Amino acid sequence: MRQTARILNKLLIDGELGVVDGEMFADYRMPEVREELDEWGEELGFSLLEMRGKVYLIPHADSELLAMTIRDIRESKPSHDHMIDAFLQCYITMTILWMFYGGRNNNPKRATFLQIKDIIAALDERFLNPGIPEGEVFETDYEINFTQISSHWNALAVYDETKAITQKTRLGRVLKACRLMRDQQLLIILDENREIRPTDRLDDLMIGHYLDMRRIDDIHKLFNSMEEQGYAKTKQG
Repeated sequence: MRQTARILNKLLIDGELGVVDGEMFADYRMPEVREELDEWGEELGFSLLEMRGKVYLIPHADSELLAMTIRDIRESKPSHDHMIDAFLQCYITMTILWMFYGGRNNNPKRATFLQIKDIIAALDERFLNPGIPEGEVFETDYEINFTQISSHWNALAVYDETKAITQKTRLGRVLKACRLMRDQQLLIILDENREIRPTDRLDDLMIGHYLDMRRIDDIHKLFNSMEEQGYAKTKQG
């Protein structure tokens, strides 16, 4: 039990355990420890993913203890404007993940780095026509719709010398999302905030868990529906 407690504490704090952790990683290999960790996973709402010499703790989406919910966002950002901003940040993050891992072959990773300017351009395209199905869901469930999120984005300056890269610009909002992902050890920001690269941790989590064949269809549907139905881009002519 003590070995399991040490490993669980490490996973809850750092989110991962690796061969560099020596004895602790060896203890993780013990069947009785794995069984106890699985039992804790059922109770607390998480699963474990082992890839390339590392073990990752992945919270379940419905875990009241480990996963952030819309209720958390609403309580921490009570005003309507803050709710719109929270949804915008989530959408920026989703778009970044899509640009990195939206491939359709056996390896969904389609980019090893992204330019910040290209992320802004992709978001500009997606927000050209906000009349997409997600709007109805947001409005029904959260009293917010995609049109409001789009308007919030389009009202931001791309870059303003007087505001530099504050959150009052599109550049600032994208960098905020990137920094939040960097703080979770998911991204590396390079070239004076002009470029981002995924960490091995993000590759492992996306390819080994979130984009396995049981989940990848849902991810594709979420974003491809915009393009296939003509929502992401305004057609000319």
